[in-house]
Amino acid sequence: MKRLLISIAIILIASPAFAADVNVSVSEVKDSRTTGQFFAGLEIKFKIMGDALSDARGVKLAVAKATDDTGRDLIKKDESGSRDFAKPDENRAGLVEIEAKLKNPARKAAVVKEVSGEVTIFSPGRDPNAVASIPAFMTLAGKKIENGALKAGGVGLGIMTKKEFDAFKEQQQKEVKAKEGEMIRELGEAMAKALGALFGSMMEVSENSVILNVTDPDSKVVDVEFTDASGGPLRSGSSMKTGDIRVFEFEKPMPRDAKLTVYLATPKALWKASFKLQDIALP
Repeated sequence: MKRLLISIAIILIASPAFAADVNVSVSEVKDSRTTGQFFAGLEIKFKIMGDALSDARGVKLAVAKATDDTGRDLIKKDESGSRDFAKPDENRAGLVEIEAKLKNPARKAAVVKEVSGEVTIFSPGRDPNAVASIPAFMTLAGKKIENGALKAGGVGLGIMTKKEFDAFKEQQQKEVKAKEGEMIRELGEAMAKALGALFGSMMEVSENSVILNVTDPDSKVVDVEFTDASGGPLRSGSSMKTGDIRVFEFEKPMPRDAKLTVYLATPKALWKASFKLQDIALP
């Protein structure tokens, strides 16, 4: 079941340096109170709004506390928030929605008594080292990129050629094949073969693909952006990621003079706002 909530609660406890213009509210609640293992749980969609998001490139939300009106702890480890930064809505400036997954409330619970946590906002314009620009990056294919902002963030970046990627893919397929026996024992033959076929199909690239090898041990990379020589956006039709490899598919070949911009989560570019909402009605 789900319920749309026009406005349950709005509260702001922002850091003093940015003490304004961020509101956190609940826009939707999905409640599946079952005893089943796979579909049980509570999902709350948070709406984050405010002028402070106008220059934001990404937003994350983490729930630190969630209880129903029986006192049950609803925190679900590793799922009570967003792992990656969510982009603000391009069509509605200053707005982003993020969903958090929580545990089942008690059957007799009528409300989520409290849900509180922290919003992290990424504003790269506040720190020059949060933006790494690589002009004419396609001319650097097959080479490691040298860039001060990337180096300061501990991020390694290479532009892979299709030949390099094909060699990587072949090695990955060998590793999958070597583990096939174990997969069959655990999943069954049909499922193991289906997963192997799925891996192979997902790893296909075209002549229009842009392939990045990104080593990012501290998870500093928030986003990447492609633009033409005049600064116009070049949007990928799809993307995929496996390990350090990120593949972006385009309708046309990437221009040789196109620019790649990597956005990095530096301390100066991040700021936090706490939130606390109470008495959220359950469906």
